[in-house]
Amino acid sequence: MRESELKQESGRIPLAERLAAIAHALKAKAGKYGRPVNKDEIDDLWGHP
Repeated sequence: MRESELKQESGRIPLAERLAAIAHALKAKAGKYGRPVNKDEIDDLWGHP
């Protein structure tokens, strides 16, 4: 890496922390009314027969 790229990287929040924040926000947005998803629904989502 070039020196300028290293300086940019040092000022950023680590990827793991950014992903954790996104996951937390999505979980909070989902609320408490989630439901279990059965295998047939998962297969349909992935296009499996």
